[in-house]
Amino acid sequence: MPLKILLISRCAWTLYNFRAGLIRELIALGHTVICAGRADGFEERIRQTGAEFVELPVNKQGISPTGDIKLFFAIYRLARQTRPDIVHLFTIKPVIYGAVAARLAGAKKIISTVTGLGFVFTREKGSWLRLVVEAMYRVALLLPQTVFFLNPQDRAVFVEGGLVSPKKALLLPGEGVDCSHFAPASPPQGKRPFTVLMVSRLLKDKGVAEFVEAARLVRQKAPDCRFLLLGPVDTHNPSAFNDDEIAAMQQDGAVEWLGSADDVRPFIADADVIALPSYREGLPRVLLEAGAMERPVVATAVEGCQDVVIEGKTGLLVPKKDAQALADAFCRLMGDAPLRRKMGKAGRELVLERFDEKAVCRQIISQYEEISKRWKPKG
Repeated sequence: MPLKILLISRCAWTLYNFRAGLIRELIALGHTVICAGRADGFEERIRQTGAEFVELPVNKQGISPTGDIKLFFAIYRLARQTRPDIVHLFTIKPVIYGAVAARLAGAKKIISTVTGLGFVFTREKGSWLRLVVEAMYRVALLLPQTVFFLNPQDRAVFVEGGLVSPKKALLLPGEGVDCSHFAPASPPQGKRPFTVLMVSRLLKDKGVAEFVEAARLVRQKAPDCRFLLLGPVDTHNPSAFNDDEIAAMQQDGAVEWLGSADDVRPFIADADVIALPSYREGLPRVLLEAGAMERPVVATAVEGCQDVVIEGKTGLLVPKKDAQALADAFCRLMGDAPLRRKMGKAGRELVLERFDEKAVCRQIISQYEEISKRWKPKG
């Protein structure tokens, strides 16, 4: 039976880049898809998939009472007007405010996906901000029939903290990668510098400072190496670098900041190694994209990253906040091209086996069908 499905995320960019495959699959099956989030230039690409896009006032800042109230009522109005069969919520603010707003608007079938724990959960337990956010999650996650998590560690934090019932907390193998779009790329040829690429927003908790310091350490021994940083500035994130800090990181030329790009594939193809020294992740898409394109990775042994990287087989894992260990890993791979090729091939095999977008879409759609057929509201 055709369904009307409302997908709400932080912005059009996340909807298109992480969920375009799901959108296309739903439309191919005859369902109606309405997407909603902050407009950021990707809304037309969403419409080209056959879905509708509705702009929502998703504030980029942390807790913003005025902005969050506006978002709550915007989701309420949207759910009231569209009367979706299923509401699927992604990212922190839509998950926290969307479930309550959609339920008050009459939506009965709700799914939430916790895509990552975010800045708040890098803080110590008991901090006032974390306590507030945990309380909000505890209320919001009472309402969905299903809550997806992208790695078992995040699921454990929520279940053990009493934020969600273990019966409704299900695991997804990330958000999937289109392995035909992110096709294998031959290793860079010819005489050229050894190149390491980090794809990330410029945030402290992504390990950008450690990446820069590791680059300086490596270039003391091998000055011809290139270290590239690809990603936007996110000034509204509490973990963001300010302009002076960004300028200081680039001052000695150890790292080249490339800005942002709509298509990361050419940059991955031109790199020898992909790095992500993050402090915590949901399930990092860039590491999956790197694996699909047969590039070895160096990442931190933290939640999310260690669910994607098989130590010594598809890449190397290092302790977080350890620039020296990061530099040592880069040096090891720099001196061993056969190992890089072997890891790249193994990375592709891993992504095809566990993280292919089609398998993730089937799991999500199966859950849509399950709650549509079997769940009946009480009372």
